[in-house]
Amino acid sequence: MNSTIYRGLVVHHRTGGVEHRFTHRLPWFLFDLEELENLRVGRLFTVNKPGIVSFYDEDHGAQDGTPYRQWLDHLLAQQGLRNLRYKVICMPRIFGYVFNPISIAYCYEHGDSQTLTAVLYEVHNTFGESYAYIQKYDGHDVPTTKRLHVSPFFSMSGHYEFSVTEPHHDLNVAIRYFDDEGSSLFAGFKGTGIPFTKPNLVKTVVQAPLATLGITLDIHWQALRLWLKGLRIYHKPKQQEVQHG
Repeated sequence: MNSTIYRGLVVHHRTGGVEHRFTHRLPWFLFDLEELENLRVGRLFTVNKPGIVSFYDEDHGAQDGTPYRQWLDHLLAQQGLRNLRYKVICMPRIFGYVFNPISIAYCYEHGDSQTLTAVLYEVHNTFGESYAYIQKYDGHDVPTTKRLHVSPFFSMSGHYEFSVTEPHHDLNVAIRYFDDEGSSLFAGFKGTGIPFTKPNLVKTVVQAPLATLGITLDIHWQALRLWLKGLRIYHKPKQQEVQHG
């Protein structure tokens, strides 16, 4: 079984006109989309129906109930990539609530889970919008132009540099953002994986029952702290390129 629960540390560090840093511990989940049906555990883990922990297709991709794997197939086919298998790093719903600032889909050649061909970074903002940045995997970080308004404290002018390790026993994710005004942001995660089993899932829920709600609360708490530091606010553009497939 490939599906895994990663326990680790999230780090955010902003530099530039104002320096701001925070860390917190968080479980992060790796789902092999071909294993989802076999992961069901009564009401403890469900797929597309209420449960203590639940994975819903409508929380990802098109966000309209379209199967997530179908949406991924459509998007990757536009890049000339077909017949893929997906492992996705994301948060599921816990007690019915979830917000994913970013989901990461590892795209492997089907039948060969060792050959990684592309990585898709699906960034979400708190307005219910998302954009998928796709990078063919060759081991090099490529600057990627920003397409989605996320933080009110950064303008739309700037670029990302995404870097991830493949999801084995350890997982490292590094996202760097640079704007055109001299500010930058580093967001990273380092974690160690444990098997996606009933005992480990129960332990994770007991230890972090408000993990998903805490993400949203922390976003707003950190925004308040930044506002109190006097940072300029950039309003969301009336129209922006939102990619739902």
